Amino acid sequence: MSKKEKVDLDAMRHSCSHILAQAVMDMFPEAKLGIGPTIEDGFYYDFELPRTLIPEDLPLLEKKMKHIIKQNQKFVRKEEPGDMAVKFLKKTEQQYKVELAEEFIEAGEDISFYENIRPQDEKGMFVDLCEGPHVEHTGQIGPFKLMSIAGAYWRGSEKNPMLQRIYGTCWHKKEELDEHLKKLEEAKK
Repeated sequence: MSKKEKVDLDAMRHSCSHILAQAVMDMFPEAKLGIGPTIEDGFYYDFELPRTLIPEDLPLLEKKMKHIIKQNQKFVRKEEPGDMAVKFLKKTEQQYKVELAEEFIEAGEDISFYENIRPQDEKGMFVDLCEGPHVEHTGQIGPFKLMSIAGAYWRGSEKNPMLQRIYGTCWHKKEELDEHLKKLEEAKK
């Protein structure tokens, strides 16, 4: 069993969604982050972006993600007092995350962030409001593919802004990814 196979698939997929968000923020520094959970065969992440994504953006984002993965950035969990968390999120102009943090505070929940830290120089590369779990570092991410782009209302309500959702899939082995993609292709026929 390889090291990647020992890593929990949900944690790997959740971490892959964070890597996607980091890549999007690199491509669009003014992006606003929504949420990025795991789903049955992968993950997604919602974004408010300055322009509409096109299918040709996905390979560019995948390339950025592969670069992040090669850096073996550590996922470091940090807990913050609620008021400090909200202050930080407001400073970064992440209004969707502010809304979530305020709800966590109201519910009496802890506020945690995960920061991606580059091991060579301990530089923080990306921070996201998140309860986890994650893999230890980006190098533990298995083969992945960004699948599609869709529109999604923030929190599923048509009264809220329409965000752009990027779907992806991630597996322990390339053979598993290939098999998944093959099944999806056959289902289209």
